[in-house]
Amino acid sequence: MPPSPRLRKRKEVAKAHTDNEDPKKSLNPIEYEGKYDNLVAVLLFLVAIPVRLRNLSLPAEVVFDEVHFGKHASYYINGFYFFDIHPPLSKLLIFLVAWISGFDGYFRFELIGDKYPSNVPYTQMRSLSALFGAFVIPIIYLTLRDNRHSHLAAILAAVAVCFENGYITNNRLILLDSFLVFFTALTIFAYGRFSLQKSFTGNWWAWLCMTGVGLGCTVSTKWVGLFTIATIGLSTTKQLWNILGDMQLTKRHLARHFFARVFGLIIIPVSIYIGAYYIHFSVLNQFGPGALYMSVETQSELNELPLVDTPVPVTYGSLITIRHLETAGSHLHSHKLYYPDGSQQQQVTLYPFKDDNNWWKIKKAEEKPDAPVYHDILANDNVTWLEYVREGDTIVLEHVSTSPKKLHSHDIPAPVTDTDYHKEVSCYGFPDYEGDFNDFWKVQISPQSKHREAGKRLEARRSQFRLFHMNMACHLFSTFERLPEWGHNQQEVSCIQDGLKPKTMWIVDEVKNPLLPNDTEREPERRPQFWEKLIHLHKMIVFTNNELTEPHPFESRPLEWLVLNSGIRFWSGKTRQIILLGNPIVLWSSTVAILSFLMITTFFKLRQKRGWVSPFGTLGTYYENSASFFAVGWLLHYVPFFYMKRQLFSHHYMPALYFAILTLGVGVDLILRRFPPIIKVAFIALFCTGIVQMYLVFSPITYGEPWSVDSCESATYLKTWDFDCSRYSSLESPEEAELYSAPVPLIEDIPIPELDIPNAENPAVFIAKNPTKKDSQIDVEEDDNNDNIVDDVPATKTSVKNIKKHVPGQCSINRYISKMMTIAEEKTMGRYTDYDSDDSDDEESDDDEDDERDGDYDIRHEPTEAPEPIIYEPPYVDGTELVADDDDEEDWPKTMFGIDPDSEDEENPSLAVLKDIPTTQSV
Repeated sequence: MPPSPRLRKRKEVAKAHTDNEDPKKSLNPIEYEGKYDNLVAVLLFLVAIPVRLRNLSLPAEVVFDEVHFGKHASYYINGFYFFDIHPPLSKLLIFLVAWISGFDGYFRFELIGDKYPSNVPYTQMRSLSALFGAFVIPIIYLTLRDNRHSHLAAILAAVAVCFENGYITNNRLILLDSFLVFFTALTIFAYGRFSLQKSFTGNWWAWLCMTGVGLGCTVSTKWVGLFTIATIGLSTTKQLWNILGDMQLTKRHLARHFFARVFGLIIIPVSIYIGAYYIHFSVLNQFGPGALYMSVETQSELNELPLVDTPVPVTYGSLITIRHLETAGSHLHSHKLYYPDGSQQQQVTLYPFKDDNNWWKIKKAEEKPDAPVYHDILANDNVTWLEYVREGDTIVLEHVSTSPKKLHSHDIPAPVTDTDYHKEVSCYGFPDYEGDFNDFWKVQISPQSKHREAGKRLEARRSQFRLFHMNMACHLFSTFERLPEWGHNQQEVSCIQDGLKPKTMWIVDEVKNPLLPNDTEREPERRPQFWEKLIHLHKMIVFTNNELTEPHPFESRPLEWLVLNSGIRFWSGKTRQIILLGNPIVLWSSTVAILSFLMITTFFKLRQKRGWVSPFGTLGTYYENSASFFAVGWLLHYVPFFYMKRQLFSHHYMPALYFAILTLGVGVDLILRRFPPIIKVAFIALFCTGIVQMYLVFSPITYGEPWSVDSCESATYLKTWDFDCSRYSSLESPEEAELYSAPVPLIEDIPIPELDIPNAENPAVFIAKNPTKKDSQIDVEEDDNNDNIVDDVPATKTSVKNIKKHVPGQCSINRYISKMMTIAEEKTMGRYTDYDSDDSDDEESDDDEDDERDGDYDIRHEPTEAPEPIIYEPPYVDGTELVADDDDEEDWPKTMFGIDPDSEDEENPSLAVLKDIPTTQSV
C-alpha cells in the first residue's frame, strides 16, 4: 500500500531537515571563513608548549598535591590499594606515564618539599599534565571559530588561557585539574561540532560519540564533570524539545534522534566511568592503606586470606564474631584498654581486621520459670541438646579474650558522641560475678531475608539483627566516628535511643561450637563482586567528601574567586616559592564579561516582555544564544560550590573560568563588530599585550624562580595577597639554585666519606662493599657535621624500606590522620613499627626491635596480643559499678562517679585517677 500524501510530505520535510546545506551558513547571519583555523590552532599550540614546559623540572621537590597524586602512581605500580575521593582515570594516566618512564614505585611522596631521587621520573609525569593543559589553547580557539566568531576574538580567548598564571601553575605539576579542564574543553568543542553536522551522517555520529567520550573522561577525572554533563544535558534537552515541536517529522525520526543521544551522551560516558573503576580495582590487587575504607570481605580478598566457611546455626554457648553492616563491616571488638573518662571500664570498638579480640560467647540471660525448653540440635556427643538463638531472645555477650567481662551499657554518655541519647558501651565483669541487667541485650532479627529461617532464628551470614538494651531502651550503634588517640582511632560503639535503623544493624560473621554435628549446614565466605565494591566505594567517597570541613589556611569561598582575593602557596624554598594566583587581567575581565552579560540579558528580556523590539534582529539573537550557552556553563560550574560545606580552594574555579573566558571572547567580538579592522586589531593587540605583561610580572611565583623584594612588593596589588616578599631579601647562591633543580643522587652516585668510627667499619663503605640488589636505592642523611651517613636498609620489591633520612627539606614521617591508616600502610610497605616500644628499654631490647623492623613482614593482619590487665581489688560494692585507682589501692573501691564510699574525709572524697593506657599492636 503506497504511503499517503501527508506521510510522503512529512518524510520529505524530514529529509530536507537532515540534508540541509552547510549548517555553518544556515544557523546564523555571520559569514564563516574557516580555511586557516587549523593552521592558527597549531601555531597557538606551539606557543603554549614552551609556556607550559618552561623549567618543568624545577623544583626537584614534591609540590602541593603531588604528595597525593604522585603517591597514587606509586601505589598503582606496586598494586597497593588506596582510597581517594576522585575517580581514577587521570590518576591511571599519570601511573601509565610513570610506569613507561621506569618508575619503580618506591618513592613515597610523603611531604611537600621532599627531594626527588634521580630515578623518579617526575619531569615526565609533570609533562603529561602540561601537555594536556597546552591542548586547551587550540581547543578554545576552534570552539569560538566553530561558533562563527571572529579570528581576533578567538585568538584573544586562546591567549587568555595560554598566559593565565593559575592555569600554568596547575598544569606544570602532577595534579588533576589540567586533565579536568582539557576534558571539559574537549566536550564543549565536540558538542559544538556535533551541532553543526547533518543529522545521522558519519561526522554527526562521530562528533556525538566524541562528546560522550569527553563527558565520560571529565566525570572520570573529578565529579565536577557532573556539572559539564548538566551543561550538555540542558542544551540537548532544548534540542530535542525543538525537534519535538516540528510537527512535520515522523515519530520514527524523533525516536532516532532520542536514542542516538541516549547512546552517545549516556551509555558511552557511563561505560567509560565504570571501565575506569574496573581497571582501578584490577590494578590495585594487594592490601594497602585504602583498604580500611572497604568492606571486610574486600580487605580479606586484598590480603589473600583463605575463604572460611562457617556453621549456619547460632546456638547458645557458641563463639561468634559480629560485624556492623552500615559502615565498613568492621568487627565488634574489645581489648584490655579502658576509657579515660566516663565509667573507665574496658573499651568496646569496631575493628576492621580479623583478630582474637573480636570473639564473643553468646549466652542466654536469666531463665524465666515458665520459659519453654527447646531441643533444637542434638550435639555430636549424642547427649547435649543445643538451642537456637531466636527472635526476641534476651542474651549476654561475654568477651572471650577478657572473660568474664561482658558487653555492657549504662546511663553514661558515649566517650565521643557525648549526647543524652548516646550511651557508653563497655565490657564489664570480674570473676565470681554473674553480672547485672545492664548486660542484657534483646535480639531483634530482621524478617527481610532470602532464607526463610534466617528471619526467625539467628543464622551466620544470613540474619541481619539489632541488639536492644533492655534497661537503657537503646540499640547497639556505630558510625564512622572515631575514638581519640587513647582509643587508637578505632570506630566508636555506643547505644543509641531512637537511632537510624541501618546504623544499628549487625550480622554474625563466624561461628565456632565444637558440639555442633559434623553434618551441620555451612555458609561459605564470599568475595564482593565488582558492583558491590563500586557501590561501597562511592558511599565512602560521599561520606569523606562531606567530612572535609576542617579549616585550611589556603581555603577560599566562591565569592573570593571572582575578584582573585587570594592564592594558594604550593611550595616554598628558602629564596623561592610557587603560588597559585591567576592572571588578574584575565580573571577580572572575564568576571566583568560574565556579570555584564547576565545583567544586560536580564534587562533586555524584561524590556521584551513589555513589548520592546530589539534593534539587533537576528544578529543579536545569535550572539545571545552563543553567549548564553557559555554563561549557563559558567553558572553550572560555579554556583553549586556555594552549597558545599567542604573545604574549597581557588583551583576549584578553573572549569568555570574556562566558560567565563569563552563568554569574554563572545563579548569582545560583539563590541568590536562595528569598528574598522585597524581598531579591532589594535584593541586585541593591546589586550593581549596586557595579558602577557601580567603573566611576566607573576612568572617568578608561577615557575618558582628568583625574584626581588621591590618587584614582589610592587606586584602585591591587593592587600589580601601574601607573597612573603621578605623571602627574596637574601641573594640566592649557586649551591641553593642547584639544590632546587637537582634530584637526590642514587647510592652509586654518592661519594663515600671517611668517617672516624672507633672499632667499626665505615657503614657507608660496608654497604658499598655489600650491595643487596642492583636497583636498591639508599637515601642520605646529613648530620650536624655535614657528613654523609647512608641509611643501611635498601629498598627491595618484597620489603620496602622507605626513606627515613633525607637531605635538608626532606622528611619521611608517616603522617596519616589515624594510627589505623598508619599501621595499614606500614604493613603494606613492609616496615611495621612496634608502637609498644619504650624509650626506657635497655639497649638489647632496642636492638631487637631494630632487627624486627628491618625484617620482611607479611601484609596480612594477624591477631596480636594486648598487655596483661591490671588486677584490682573486688570492684563491686552494694550493686554499684566501680572504677580503679592504679596508684593507691587503699583508696579502693571507687564508684563510677569517682567517689570513694569508704573515704574518711567525706567532705573531700578522693577522685578516680585516669588510667595510663598502654598502646598495643592489635590496633
